[in-house]
Amino acid sequence: MPNRSVITILFCWLIQLGYAQYISITPVVGAVTSSSAKILFLSDKVEAKYFIHFFTESKNIRTTTFVNTNGIFVAQLDTLTPNCQYKYSIYEKTKEDANIFLVSGSFKTFPKQQDTTTFSFTLGSCTEQHHNDSIFIEMKKQQPLFFLHLGDWLYANNFNERPFYYAENLHHQRELFWKRYEMPNLKNMLLTTPMDFIFDDEDGVFDDFSKKTYTELKRSGNKTTMQEIPYPDSLRQITIEGLHTFFPSYPTTNTQAYHSFSCGNAEIFFLDTRSTRSPNTESFHLSKSGRWKYKVPKGHIILDTMQMDWLLQGLKKSTATWKFIVSGVTFNQSYKKVLDITLRAQKRILPNGMNGAYVAASLATMWFAFPESQVKLLNFCRENKIRNVIALSGDAHTAAIDNGKNAGFPELMAGGLAQKNSKLAAIIKNNLRMNLWNQGGQGIGNNNYNDAYGKVTVHGDSTVTLAAIDKYGTTICSYEVKNGFVPKHYKLKPRKRILKIRALKNLLKIALHL
Repeated sequence: MPNRSVITILFCWLIQLGYAQYISITPVVGAVTSSSAKILFLSDKVEAKYFIHFFTESKNIRTTTFVNTNGIFVAQLDTLTPNCQYKYSIYEKTKEDANIFLVSGSFKTFPKQQDTTTFSFTLGSCTEQHHNDSIFIEMKKQQPLFFLHLGDWLYANNFNERPFYYAENLHHQRELFWKRYEMPNLKNMLLTTPMDFIFDDEDGVFDDFSKKTYTELKRSGNKTTMQEIPYPDSLRQITIEGLHTFFPSYPTTNTQAYHSFSCGNAEIFFLDTRSTRSPNTESFHLSKSGRWKYKVPKGHIILDTMQMDWLLQGLKKSTATWKFIVSGVTFNQSYKKVLDITLRAQKRILPNGMNGAYVAASLATMWFAFPESQVKLLNFCRENKIRNVIALSGDAHTAAIDNGKNAGFPELMAGGLAQKNSKLAAIIKNNLRMNLWNQGGQGIGNNNYNDAYGKVTVHGDSTVTLAAIDKYGTTICSYEVKNGFVPKHYKLKPRKRILKIRALKNLLKIALHL
């Protein structure tokens, strides 16, 4: 007859396996500061009671219970030690008053403000859920202090998950976050890496959405039609509410997603570049000849007045040496040159079946297409001598770096974590002969179009290293930003540039994939 103690141990082990399956995602750590953090997970055991032990290497164990809101479990950890590694273990308290271990992980609190300790973080966007997410294996090896996801993560309008809207209701959003937290390699990385996130177009209302409409582009042969289709105001509200409900976001109001946080001698301004912008295509007008004309109307903005004022004043008041503007879309102000070329070739069919007008309309989602907002931001920093502003961007399905000469600010674009590469930066350099990413990128002097992410390393007050790294650990390009950068002054209505015939001819030989 089997030993009774062995049977008891086996029985308890089976019970623990049964309990463990109810946590369907890895706990996600977010809203980290030098003295606090938030941990969130979802459970299908709506009435369960969970608690967390968290401790440092000194083994000074502290305990906090999770607040349960309809199966959304959140624990707020406060009075933590700055720049300190914490480990945690999550347990369920059963009706029999037993403590069942479920999962463990770790995170590190941020250095105090003005602390010049060296640290690094990673970033990227476009993590399509049916694409292999192995890039997070390599990213975890970098041991980033935190990870910024710049949007295009939920992708709910694709692959028949929903035929139209993403933000149908909060129940739908719960499903989407649940699935993304279950991406295997991301899930593993989140056990040791805090995360921050703001939605972009694929996470919101269909594709390329603005404050009240989404952009619908259709092409037939050499013709392209553009229209803005309205959607209910409730959908934007649900998108923002879903972010605050199912993700451990930094504290802000329930009506906005943008926010900032400090880490040592850096401050990160995470923008919402979608939900308050003007309609993307309102700058396009169809002439009597059937050709699209481009003229940006007054008041065509990417950030509404409230968010822009918050950003400008935040930058002005910031005491951080380094200020990072995190944008879901590309910032590079020189992309206007590319739009001009595509409009000249608007009825020419490119090898991939697109015509120039369609490409121009696709480009018009970026910062350069909102010159009133972009020039205001750049000139404000120039006039107020705000130094060391760096742009971090995504969405473009490729990675590249500019030192600020073309982009306006030094910019690291990392828009292809798990997505087919658009090769856009390479096309601009190699085919159009425009050096808009002067510190390199995917396809610029290389043939590396692998999934890639961005890495930022802050070296005290002296420099910041920007790098684009692929899923195998190869550094595609890098650039060192030195302390002291201030953008030049820009005119709101720049002079028209004469386009080179060679560039136009080259455009007709290539296939742009946007």
